[in-house]
Amino acid sequence: MSGSRTERLLIDGVYYRMLEELPPLRPVVRGVAQAGSFALASGWRRNLLFNAGLALGPSSSSLQRTRCAYRMLGAMQRFIGEVIASRHLAADELRARVVRFEGTAEYLAARSLRRGVVITGIHMGSFEPALAMLRGLEKRVHVLFHPDAMPRFERARRELRARLGVVEHRVSDGLAAWSGLLDALNADEAVVIHADRTMPGQAGTRMPFLGLPDAELPPGPLRLAASAGSPIIPTFCARIPGGLHIWADGWIDTQCEKLTAADVAKHPAQLALVAAMERAIRRYPDQWMAFADLRGEGRNSP
Repeated sequence: MSGSRTERLLIDGVYYRMLEELPPLRPVVRGVAQAGSFALASGWRRNLLFNAGLALGPSSSSLQRTRCAYRMLGAMQRFIGEVIASRHLAADELRARVVRFEGTAEYLAARSLRRGVVITGIHMGSFEPALAMLRGLEKRVHVLFHPDAMPRFERARRELRARLGVVEHRVSDGLAAWSGLLDALNADEAVVIHADRTMPGQAGTRMPFLGLPDAELPPGPLRLAASAGSPIIPTFCARIPGGLHIWADGWIDTQCEKLTAADVAKHPAQLALVAAMERAIRRYPDQWMAFADLRGEGRNSP
């Protein structure tokens, strides 16, 4: 999330502070922020409406897309509120939010290769409880991320991950981040990367996605996995009645090879990863926090 200095002061100093300090008012505050953002942030609204159409498919109506886009925005507000409210929670408290967990057999099959693992997700559900579940399976977990512009949110997220023992790698660290993640895979450790949007500082690759013939997606997850010959496990999180549903959608084997960004778009492993992401988004379209312009134009502008 980005914007002018005034916008950051309003969001971080007023909205996020209220989420942090006024627990009884959180649902109301989130609702106001959701309505206000949808009305005023034209760039977000444009991207959300376009991506809602991709998620719902070409037969969806304008009203269906608008409702879906509005709920996508609400999913993001809920996620932000939960991170800020959860900054002091222990791992067991976060894991307790997961009421349905599937794909253990597939995960263990991939891990039996002892070549590290690249766990790819999308912007959906609640990320830190999923990390807490993963830490219950893995001794070392690494996350590639882009720091948020809002200090209060970033501080809460950093504290949560530190409590979980998750190792963070910033996209802006470039080659150092890549080397650190590759070292982790070669040491048979777990790396977590989002694969549904390029982050600031990343170069995207054009490929088909959700019916868009030239969507811009990050080539990094596959390039990293192939550099170490590590399997990829597409893993997703969504909200269901009573809590969170986390599932692994099979696993994708890779061979040790050096891939360029141009190689990724038509690679069988990438096609399998894209198909897994599409299945998750089609299953829970209004939970996909799809703020980015997948066409790579005016990325993330409010």
